[in-house]
Amino acid sequence: MAITTYEMARVLEQLEDSPEKVMFGKLLNELGNQSGERIRSAAKQVPIHMLRDIVFQFQQVIEARKDEQVELMAKQLAEQGISAEELKAYLER
Repeated sequence: MAITTYEMARVLEQLEDSPEKVMFGKLLNELGNQSGERIRSAAKQVPIHMLRDIVFQFQQVIEARKDEQVELMAKQLAEQGISAEELKAYLER
């Protein structure tokens, strides 16, 4: 029985640091380095229901990683001696 790349990706998602998951991450990273035109051209070969699921999964990761970015920024600001209140006051101007 053959397994599609998409199905393989779903299985690999269940694993933590398997070589396959690392390679899949590298593949996604390389995809991100491609032009928008090239990505759209490749996406036309994927059924719409799969594209929707891929987009949904990426949105979930983006939301989860926003907190990482906020924490990193807060730490950097604190290291520079800038408080959250000072930043808020600046942004409200």
